[in-house]
Amino acid sequence: MKIKNILTTCITGIGIGMPVTLICMTCLGGWNDVIKEFLVWLVASALFGVLSLLFTSAKLPLPLITAIHCIGCLGITCGACFINGYSDNLWNILVYVLPVFAVVYAGIYITTMIIAKIEAKKINEALQNKE
Repeated sequence: MKIKNILTTCITGIGIGMPVTLICMTCLGGWNDVIKEFLVWLVASALFGVLSLLFTSAKLPLPLITAIHCIGCLGITCGACFINGYSDNLWNILVYVLPVFAVVYAGIYITTMIIAKIEAKKINEALQNKE
């Protein structure tokens, strides 16, 4: 088994398992703040994924797609924080979230770009070996 396959199946399991888990938790223990917070972040995560489609479907320059994606993800994050009641002021949420968001976003973006370059290199090598 390849690590990539294991990771993919883990992510799929989380994607299916978390909504089922939240439904079961609600049925067994009733609606509460913990379930609400997890549900809000689960929906935010799904929206991050949908927004990430920009990278594979938009016919725009990469820097523009990255800017749109970053601002969209920041908006989703601030919205989730607001819905969860982390603050009643969006400006305070933005100031509170921005440093952590910037570090996490940069880390994920850099990792994704490195993986994309490695994959492109493998594809190029495979194409050169076919000739």
